[in-house]
Amino acid sequence: MKGTARFCGSLAAMAAFCPGAVLAEPIEVGGERQLFVDRAFFAEAEGVALRLHPAWKTGERVLQYDRPWESATLNWFTVLQDRGVVDPEARYRMWYECYDVPGWPTTDDTSFCYAESRDGRRWTKPELGRWEYQGSTRNNILFRQIGAAEHRSRVHGCGVFIDPTAPPAARYKAVSQGLWQGLTPPYRIAGMVSPDGLAWTRLPVPICDLFADSQYSGFWDPSLGSYVLYGRVAGNIGRAASADFAHFSPLELVLAADAQDPPNSNLYNAAVTRLPGVANVYLQFPSLYRRDPASDTLDIRLAVSRDGVHWTYPDQGQAFIPLGEAGAWDSGSLYMGQGLVTVGDELWLYYSGSPLRHQEAELENLVACAQPRAYSRVVVRRDRFVSAEGAPGGGWLVTPPLRFAGTRLRLNADVRAGGAIRVALLDESRTVLPGRGLEDCVPISGDHLEAPVHWQSGHDVGALAGRPIRLRFEVRDASLFGFQFVTAPP
Repeated sequence: MKGTARFCGSLAAMAAFCPGAVLAEPIEVGGERQLFVDRAFFAEAEGVALRLHPAWKTGERVLQYDRPWESATLNWFTVLQDRGVVDPEARYRMWYECYDVPGWPTTDDTSFCYAESRDGRRWTKPELGRWEYQGSTRNNILFRQIGAAEHRSRVHGCGVFIDPTAPPAARYKAVSQGLWQGLTPPYRIAGMVSPDGLAWTRLPVPICDLFADSQYSGFWDPSLGSYVLYGRVAGNIGRAASADFAHFSPLELVLAADAQDPPNSNLYNAAVTRLPGVANVYLQFPSLYRRDPASDTLDIRLAVSRDGVHWTYPDQGQAFIPLGEAGAWDSGSLYMGQGLVTVGDELWLYYSGSPLRHQEAELENLVACAQPRAYSRVVVRRDRFVSAEGAPGGGWLVTPPLRFAGTRLRLNADVRAGGAIRVALLDESRTVLPGRGLEDCVPISGDHLEAPVHWQSGHDVGALAGRPIRLRFEVRDASLFGFQFVTAPP
């Protein structure tokens, strides 16, 4: 292998999935945030393991059924951080599907709707005047069916994203299920474009000759210079890429339930996103469906990737968003919504929950349910999805060779009472650099998103920038989430 290793291709995959492999070149970490979401930074380790940190459930029900066109149930949805169109002071936008009782179950049972929020907690359903429902346009429905006569249908599994490379007329894009007469099978993956997220146009031909249920994830991936598409295939999660958003090859399987999952399980709803502000970290939030009739539930898991193709579970047996307690509004089936928003030092995600189990989602159960499906908000502190976890007795890890830019080292870490983290700088052959050993490091304690690392001789590491080094972390009774080299004033 030639060239410089970055977390966007085969070298990253080798580091993540073959920790003992020898890299031809140091990994370029530059000045970007680097996270311990997988074993990519574990060249050697003892007494340190990956630990998943479940999201904090706020318990809020930020959007619930309260309109006639939502009378059967809410369904798939997307939340994006974007200026409002109806309310210029809104900072968040939502697109969601809902079903009504009169239309159930036909090709005209779904409304594709819109909401806005100023704070991400309280959402308004504006009267858009765009679609007539039961004799009135005083509703938030964008449409119930879209497309020309030969391919006019409802949407299902719609995921919305903003395309930073597109001309204004196609700045907003969406992927969903679509119907095409004359094709067998008639249902394929459809694309939609919009200048404002309100007025949508369906592309005239399928963007992928495949049908997949649950929600689709699509977005522009700047690392690849192409669009990527995720959807459910063969009962699990598949992926495809395209340079033009118009022609995706069939989805290829990238993540499936396996022997480490409960028997007779599979995956729904990829909910893939790139983690903002971090060097090439992709997150996937599939719902693990336990098909055993005694269970018949879905909770939300977390899988991670450095390239969007190769995925691992940092802590496979642990739910990222667990089911609520028996009888709770989210105790039966959970699905992650598309999108992730940054609010200060927090990341907010949204999921839908219902007390009904998978096989109970029939109309008579939906309308009789005292706690209909609702959307809720969960919170993660910045980058704190997974940690390199050191037990009270302590442990250590050594990274592969790295090359950085900057003058200071910062850690995202939570050190519990009585614990500590220390850092040593090594050369490629693992020799401790003068004045930068563990014994020279001032122990880090407390809870910090950006804890500065100091040694007795100082904290400036600028003289080592651009040179291959390794980091050795001693982690005792602490969670180490990530590190970053930054440039600080002299």
